[in-house]
This record gives sequence, C-alpha cells and structure tokens, in this order.
Amino acid sequence: MKLHTIIKNTAIAAASMATLLTATGCHSIFEDSDCVDSYNIVRLTYDHNMKFADAFGNEVDRVTLLAVDAKTGKLARRFDVARSQLSANHELAVQVEPGSYDFLVWGGDYSGHFDIAEGETGKSALEDFHCKLRRNQAGESDAQLSRLFHTLQRVELPYASPSKPNHVTLNLKKNTNTVRVVLQHLSGEPVFADNFDFTITDNNGWLNHDNTLRDREQLVYRPWFTKSGQIDVNVNPQDPKGAPAAPFAVPSRAVLGASLAEFTTSRLLTENKPMLTIINKAENKVVLSIPVIDYALLVKGYENASLSDQEYLDRQDEYNMTFFLDEGGRWISAVIIINDWRIVRHETPIE
Repeated sequence: MKLHTIIKNTAIAAASMATLLTATGCHSIFEDSDCVDSYNIVRLTYDHNMKFADAFGNEVDRVTLLAVDAKTGKLARRFDVARSQLSANHELAVQVEPGSYDFLVWGGDYSGHFDIAEGETGKSALEDFHCKLRRNQAGESDAQLSRLFHTLQRVELPYASPSKPNHVTLNLKKNTNTVRVVLQHLSGEPVFADNFDFTITDNNGWLNHDNTLRDREQLVYRPWFTKSGQIDVNVNPQDPKGAPAAPFAVPSRAVLGASLAEFTTSRLLTENKPMLTIINKAENKVVLSIPVIDYALLVKGYENASLSDQEYLDRQDEYNMTFFLDEGGRWISAVIIINDWRIVRHETPIE
C-alpha cells in the first residue's frame, strides 16, 4: 500500500471518529463503549419525618424533577414521573450535559391544589418555580390538600456512562400538615360542630423555589371535615381499664359530647404565627384563640431536643389537639391534650 493511501485512510477514520463524538456530545471514550454525556441515577427518599425512616413508597405518588443549569441559571431538563415508573428503589435515570445543576423537586399529586409553573427549557429560571396554594376569592382554603413535598440540592455531574453512572440521592421534606381539633364537653352534653366556626389563619400560602416564604398574604384555612358525636373515655387516671375500684364503686368511665374539625395546611414556619380560633356562632363569642406553633412545640419533648424548632415542624405532619369546655361552654385552658400528651398548665396562657 502506498504512503498517500495510508494517510488518506487514516484521515477518513479520524474524521469519522470526530463526527461520532460530536453526534453523541462526548469528549472522552469509555472502555465499555457506551459513551454519553452524563448519565445519572437519582434516588428519591423521604425520611425527613418523625420516624427517621424512608416513607417515600407510602407517601409520595409522583415527582417533578427540574434540572436547572447552575452556570446559565436556566432550566435544562424537566422530568415528570409517577412512583410506579420509578425503579424498586425509587430511582430515576437522568441524562444531562456534564456540569453543575440545581435539582429542584416538587413531589406529590399536587396539581389539584397548588400552582407551579411548567417552565420552558432554556428560558425558565430557578426562581420561576415557586408554589402557590389555591384559595377562593375570600382568601380561604377548605380543601383536603394533596400531600406536597420539596427539596432543592446543588449537584456536580461529571461525565458518566450507563454502566458507570453518577449516583445522587435527593431527600424530600413534607410541606403539608393535618391539624385535628377536638372539642369535648365535660358535662357530657353534646357538642355540635355546626355551632362553632373553626379557622386557622396563616401567611404560608405561597412558597419560593427554596421553600421559603414568597408572600405574606393572609390565608384562612377552614376545616374540610367536621363531625359531632360522643366519646367514651376513662375519667379515672388510676384505673386504666375503667373498671370499678371495689364492689358497688361508681364506674370510672364517662360519655362526653365532642366535635371534630379537620384541617390541612401548608408548611408551618417558625417565623409565622398561625392562629387557631374557635367561635361560638350563636353568641358570636370567641371560645379560644391560640398560636398553633407555640402549642405544637409544647410536646416537642426531650427526645427531640436536638432538633431545631423548624426541623421538628418539618418532620411532624400531624397535630391532634383536644380542648375541654365547662358547663357554660367556656374553654378550660388548664388542661389540653396534644398528640396524646396531656398538658396541665399552671402559668399564664400562651399569647
């Protein structure tokens, strides 16, 4: 073979390899011959809860993952995935150009209650993906809100192939909370939920992309479920089974009238002061008005002392509060039950 033929063939081969690299977007060749840009396995978890255990499989129905290029500040890729489409370990394959990214996740089947921008690739910025809770014209929400989750994490994604991918874990926080309020009448008289107006007022209806407050417009939550009935309770704390202490003794159980109001709220933030208010409609009189967060933190407890107040509020997602009324329908503020903790207060009421 002549020298010029060898040179010509070598040039053709080099040109073909350059074309291949340009077409795949690669700048290096991997031994396994599956050269791509940056192939990544993203694992989604939710252990930011009071059990400190991953509950993603039971709690999160779907996720929207937004990959925002940290260099340009613009949306690079958007992934909308149902939990059933993820792997058994709740993993998602994400292929992007190598580089630094902000991975923003809004999780849950939130579209019925929260507005989050769809975004446009190459144009939308990270700040565009804020989250607003829908409310009526009066600024009220009485919906059983779908669970809403969030996380934001900066990740560095170098070149990687499908057989040797980068691995990223994104741990979600839950934004929505269930608040159950029970009114009990110690006299045993019925307590009808329709006779009371239950509200929680807060300023947490609009959150930024980083889960901080975007707007402090007041939002009024109203219960999505109310019920009236009777509760059979043990009124003798020294007799857990409620049996008579001796022959002919009066049984220690009693039937108390009660009503239940159930709310769903957005994220509770220590910088806010949400207020639970109950009004007797017939008398147009405030039965009680208390700061929700202050009362919720009363039962944070010694075991959770290492948690900041905000972390505790983010991990806890259910608050059950029981209040007692006397014969005149007045709140007996000395005793409260919060999440099964009985609080006996001897000091000035929290304001």
